[in-house]
Amino acid sequence: MSTEGRAGAAGQLDARDEELLGLLRDCHEKLDPMPGSVVERSLFALALQDLDAEVFRLAERYELEPAGARGEEARVVTFDSDSLTVMIRIHPQDRAVRIDGWLAPPQPCRVELRTGGQVLSTGADEEGRFVLDGVPRGLAQLVVRRGEPMTGGAEQSILTPAIVL
Repeated sequence: MSTEGRAGAAGQLDARDEELLGLLRDCHEKLDPMPGSVVERSLFALALQDLDAEVFRLAERYELEPAGARGEEARVVTFDSDSLTVMIRIHPQDRAVRIDGWLAPPQPCRVELRTGGQVLSTGADEEGRFVLDGVPRGLAQLVVRRGEPMTGGAEQSILTPAIVL
């Protein structure tokens, strides 16, 4: 709200109104707090630069054997689109994860992982395999840029929904 609008509204509110509004805010914060990931997810969605990109659908997800010192399980997640399938295996590490991925049909292309304000980039080889190591935990999104593997001259981008690593 503009300063002018606030001044106009504030002129109509007295101390009792301010107290009631404060109590109402406190009730909402206690009884129905905003989920912690809302701001991060909103900023993540706004950061999408490829609005005309094809979007992967979550096809399958399952847990594997316990891995790592904390007994966390490796996860395999499969996404598919009309033209491409990507399967990733998420291996827990100390404070990060390692992602091993495979594209089908196999093809060399650039693969990006968007995490918060960071973009990690790697190339998929001719067999469609790629690796991202030391990836920070948190909300992430894969973007597969078809075309030239690492030049950025991609024909088409395909992106996954956000997932939690």
